[in-house]
Amino acid sequence: MRRTILGITLLLVIATSMSALAEEPLWQWSEKCSGNNAIELEVLMDGITIDRSSIPICRVSSGASESHTNPISYHFRGGHVFGEYRTVHTQTIEGNVWQAGSDPDELLLGISFSTKKQVLLNTIHIAKPGRVSSSEVGRGIVIRTFPTLRK
Repeated sequence: MRRTILGITLLLVIATSMSALAEEPLWQWSEKCSGNNAIELEVLMDGITIDRSSIPICRVSSGASESHTNPISYHFRGGHVFGEYRTVHTQTIEGNVWQAGSDPDELLLGISFSTKKQVLLNTIHIAKPGRVSSSEVGRGIVIRTFPTLRK
C-alpha cells in the first residue's frame, strides 16, 4: 500500500513538472510580435558579410508557437565550397533562413544554400535571443546572431 502511494505521488510530481515545462513560453519569429525585441542575423562567407537581416522575435505560449513570417532569401556569387560541392564564380547561390523550431531559451533557424539545380547545404543555427551566438556551418561559412531592438 505504501509503495502504491509513493508511486502515485512520484507520478503526480513528474506530471506536474512536465506540465509546467510544457507551458513555458517559447521564442517565435513573427512580424506580429508587438514588442521591440529582435535578433540581428549575419551570414559571413570567408569573413565577408553576404547578408544582414533583423528578425522580430517575441515569447509566446508553447501551444501558439508558429512562425508568421516569410523566410529571408538572398543571393550571392558562387566560387565557394559547400561541404562536398564546389561552386564556380558564374553561379548564383540562393541563401534562405527560416524558423525551424523554438525552445524557451533558443530559436532554431533553418539555413540553406542552393543553386537552381541542387541544394548545397541545409543546416540549423541555434540563436540565443539574449546573447551572441555563432555557428560555422561550413568551411568559411559563419552564421552569427545577436540581440538588438526593432526599428
